Amino acid sequence: LDGLTILRVDDVWNQEPHVADEVIVQNHSPAAVLAMLASYQPTADHRITLVDRPASDHVAYNAAGYRHSSNEVLLVRKLSDLPPLDQRYSVGQAKTIAEMQWLNSNDPANRAWISETRLHESGLRHSFIALEQRVVARVRACRIDAEHSYVMNLYTASDYRRRGIARALMIHVLHEAATHGEQWSVLVASEAGLPLYQALGYEQRASLVVFEPVTEPID
Repeated sequence: LDGLTILRVDDVWNQEPHVADEVIVQNHSPAAVLAMLASYQPTADHRITLVDRPASDHVAYNAAGYRHSSNEVLLVRKLSDLPPLDQRYSVGQAKTIAEMQWLNSNDPANRAWISETRLHESGLRHSFIALEQRVVARVRACRIDAEHSYVMNLYTASDYRRRGIARALMIHVLHEAATHGEQWSVLVASEAGLPLYQALGYEQRASLVVFEPVTEPID
């Protein structure tokens, strides 16, 4: 839209469809972005993601009814010189309806995160680690194109963290992407998750600041 990138994210959580717009801002002023959004009419729960924009932009978005919700980092890693697979943990992948249902019922974040439509999408890979008949970590990887894979939805059960489980799962994801001929792995990390990904060889490409509409009065 006039050089402004708007992504419509269509996903399913807890078997409920969720559609939301994400506005990616790189070179536009707040005034230009807000004017374009007024004519575009995005989804109610849209978000504005500022990519390497100056902090002075924040005041304008706050004044227009948005709140700062998070800071994130865009990371990339070339799929070469990968660390060896961690043999302590076996990684599974959901491929059948029964596996999807079991994963959704035992999700460590208590969210039904795979729909039947997503299960059968050829570009998506849903991987997990289970211990003692329990899903302790899961992640989704999406083949963007022939050279790029996007990693999302990594989550580890709180009582299984700091055991190298998330690292083992990510290393598996990287090796699998490489076997599919992909050359680069891309992801967006929270500040809390940044040390894990940097230790795996990801490098920062951009700083992201996210704003969302204010839905309740702020004290």
